[in-house]
Amino acid sequence: MSERPAHPAESHDQTEAPVHGVTLSSDARLAIVADIARALSANLAQATLLRLIMERVTEALHADRSTLFLVDEERDVLWSSFAQGAEHYDIEVKRGQGLAGWVAQTGRSVNVKDAYADSRFDPSSDVLLNYRTRSMLCQPVFDRDGALIAVVQVLNRRSGWFSVEDESLLATIMAMAAIAIVNAQLNATLVHNNLALKEAQEQLAERLAEIDLLFAIEREVGATGDLNAAIDAIIQRIAVTVPSSLCQVALATPNGGLVVHRQERRQPGVQILAFPTQVGLCGLAMEHRAPLEIGPALANLQELAQEEQMPFHPAAGLVVPLIVDDEMLGALSVLDRPGKHTGFSEADTKVVSLLSGQVARTLAVRQERAQAEREDRLSALGKALAGVLHDFRTPMTVASGYVQLMTREDEPAERADLAAKTLSQLDTLTQMTRDVLAFARGEQVLLTRKVALADFAKDIEEMLHAVFSGSHVQWQVNVLDRGMARFDAFKIVRAVQNIAKNAREALIDRKSGHFVAEIAGTPDELVLTFADDGAGVPLAFQHRLFDAFATQGKEEGTGLGLAMVKQVAEAHGGTASYRDTPGGGATFELRIRRETRSATGQDRATVPVPSAQATT
Repeated sequence: MSERPAHPAESHDQTEAPVHGVTLSSDARLAIVADIARALSANLAQATLLRLIMERVTEALHADRSTLFLVDEERDVLWSSFAQGAEHYDIEVKRGQGLAGWVAQTGRSVNVKDAYADSRFDPSSDVLLNYRTRSMLCQPVFDRDGALIAVVQVLNRRSGWFSVEDESLLATIMAMAAIAIVNAQLNATLVHNNLALKEAQEQLAERLAEIDLLFAIEREVGATGDLNAAIDAIIQRIAVTVPSSLCQVALATPNGGLVVHRQERRQPGVQILAFPTQVGLCGLAMEHRAPLEIGPALANLQELAQEEQMPFHPAAGLVVPLIVDDEMLGALSVLDRPGKHTGFSEADTKVVSLLSGQVARTLAVRQERAQAEREDRLSALGKALAGVLHDFRTPMTVASGYVQLMTREDEPAERADLAAKTLSQLDTLTQMTRDVLAFARGEQVLLTRKVALADFAKDIEEMLHAVFSGSHVQWQVNVLDRGMARFDAFKIVRAVQNIAKNAREALIDRKSGHFVAEIAGTPDELVLTFADDGAGVPLAFQHRLFDAFATQGKEEGTGLGLAMVKQVAEAHGGTASYRDTPGGGATFELRIRRETRSATGQDRATVPVPSAQATT
C-alpha cells in the first residue's frame, strides 16, 4: 500500500487536464459569466444573488456542489452563506480547519484530486451531510484592498478533476462575486447603523420626553409657594401623564401617620385625608421600602384598600415609596387604567418610577426649604427683638435718671420739669412701640404738622451729635431749603437716625470719616440726602438693601433699619434710594411730598418734635 502524501503537490494538480473530463465550451462559459454580470447589476437580494452565483459556478465547473464561506472577523471563523445540497445545515469552519480553513489561513488556492488523501482535509462535514468528497477546488476571495472576505470551495468534478482552466474561471467569477459580497457587507453595516440610529433616536426621544415631564413638574411646583399646592400640581401632572382612575401622594407625618393627597378621575379637585398610622397599600410599600405592584396575586388587597378608604377595589396599579437619603417621605400611588383595560404597561411603570424620584426630591427640597425658612424667621425675629430692645434702652435709661432726680428734688418747679421730661421719654417709647407694630403690620400712621426746615435741621443736628458722639466721624448738616413743609417730623428723624447709625458702623474701623446731611427741596418735594465716605454697599447686596431682615456684614444687625426708612418714605408718598458716593462710600436719598397729610386729614401741631437726643 502506498504511503499517503501529507500535501499533494498543488502545482501538478493544477496543471493536469481532466481525465475523460466534460468541459463547457468557451461560449457557454462566457454566457455564464455574462449571466452573473447581469445578476450583479439587477440589485438582487444578497442571498438570491449568492445562490445564483454558486449555481453558475457549479454549472460552469461541471461540479457536484459548491460552498461559499464568509469570513467573520469578530469570531475569527468561516461560516457558510450558501452551500448547495446542505439544506438547512449551517457549516462553520475555524481558520486552519480543513482545506477551506487552510486557504483562509494562508490566502493560497488549493486543487486536490483526492480529498481523503490530503492530511488537511476535514471529513466532519461529509459525515454530517452523509456525503463523500473526492476532488476539490478551493480559492480565497479578496476585496479591492486585499483583505480576505470569503473562501469558495467547489466539490467533485463530475468527470476527472478540476483543471487550470477551471481555476481561472473560478477566480474570474469570484472576483465578480467579491463585489456582491462587499456590497452586501456595506449594506448590512448600513442597515445595522440605521437601526442603531433609529434606536438611539427613539431613546433620545424618550429621554427628551422624560426631561420635558420633569421640567414641567419642576416649573409647576416652583410656581407655587405652598407645599399642599405643590403636591396638588404634582398629582395633576401625573394624572395627565399616566391616566388612571386614582392618583395620590401620601406623606409620612412625624408622629407615624399619613396625610394623603388624592385625586379621583371623576371627582374635581384634590381630596386630603389624614390617617393616624401608616395604613393600606401606601403603608405596605413604605414598610417594605420597595415598589408594590397591585394585582390579583397581592394578598389582602381588599382589606388594604379599605384601610386606606379607597373608593373602589383596585385591580392593577403601582405604589412606589418616596425615599431620599434613606429617609422615608411617603408613597406615590397610581391605580387602575380608565376604560376596559385596567392594567399598566412597562412604559407606564417606568414613568411612574421616574416621577416618584422627582416627587421625592421635590418634597425633600420643599421640606428643607420650609425648615430653613422657619429657622430664618426665628433668627430674624430674635435679632429684631434685640434691636428693638436696644433702641428702647436709651429712653428708658434717661427716664429712669429723671425719676431718680425727682426723688431727690424738693423744688416743685424742678420736679415738674423732671416729670415733663420723664413723660416725654415715655411718649418716645410709646411712639417707638407704635412704629414697630406698624412696621410688622405693614402700616404707617402719620401725624403730620407744619415744620420749619431750619428748626428741623437743628433736630437733625442734635440727633447726629448723639449718634456720632465718642467717634472720630466728622459730620455736618447743609440746609439748602429753609422754607416750610408738612410731614411727620418724628418719623423722618427716626429714619435719618437709622441711616446715621449705619454710617457710624461703616466708619467705625477707619481713623477718620465724614457724614454729610443735606436738606433741599423743590416746590413739590423735600429731598434729604445723606452721604458718607465709608466702604459703600457691595453691588451684590444693593438690590436687597431695603428688604426686611436683610443684613450685610453686621453681626448684631436686625435688617429692619433701612426697611423702616423705606416704609416711612413711602408713607409720605415718596421713595428711598441708594447710590455709591463718588470717590467711595454710601449715599442715601429720601424724597417725600412737601405737603403730606395725616390719615385723618388733621394736623397734630400740638405735638412737639421730640428731642432727637432722647431717641438715640
